[in-house]
Amino acid sequence: MSVESFKGKLLEEVLAYLIRNSGYRLLVDPSQDPDELSRRGNGLVVRGRGAVHQADVLGQLGWIPAFTFPIRLFVEAKWHRQSRTGLADVRNAVGVLQDVNQNYTTQNGADRPRLIRRFNYCYSLFSTTGFTAPAQEMALAHQISLIDLSGPEFDDLRRVVDELGDFLYELYEAEEQTEEPEPEE
Repeated sequence: MSVESFKGKLLEEVLAYLIRNSGYRLLVDPSQDPDELSRRGNGLVVRGRGAVHQADVLGQLGWIPAFTFPIRLFVEAKWHRQSRTGLADVRNAVGVLQDVNQNYTTQNGADRPRLIRRFNYCYSLFSTTGFTAPAQEMALAHQISLIDLSGPEFDDLRRVVDELGDFLYELYEAEEQTEEPEPEE
C-alpha cells in the first residue's frame, strides 16, 4: 500500500465521521442489510442491478422523507496531491448510481413474490484537489454531488490527514519490516 492510498483510507474515515454526524447511520457490515450489502476483497460492496460496487463510505439517512424510498448516501473519496479529479471518476459515479438505483430483488413466498425494500441512492464525490470543468458539467447533469476539499476552508482537514497519514504510514512500514515469518513445521 502506498502512502497516498493510506491517506485516502484515512480521509474515508474522516468523511465517515462527518457523514455520521450529519444524520446518517453508517452501513459498515453486510448484516445490516444482507439483501443489498456484502463483503468483498476491498471491503463493503453494494449490489446493483448488473454488478457490485465498492463504497468508501455508505450511510442511510436516519429518517425517511414522506412518499420516498429511504435515502442512502454513497460516498467516494479522492486523495490526490496535484491532479484534479476528472471526468472518468464522475462517469464511474454516474454508472454506479444508475446501477444501484435500478436494483431490486424479489423473494418467492408461498403464494406470490414479495418485493424487497428499495432505496434511493445519492452519490457524493469528495476530492482534495478539486474537479476539472468537464467533471463538474457531467456531475451537474447527473445529480452527482461534488465536494471540493481544495479550498482554504479545508486546509486544516487536509493538513491533519496528511500529517497523521505520514505518521501512521511510518508506523505501518516499521511494523511490516519487523514482523518475523512464522516458523515452518
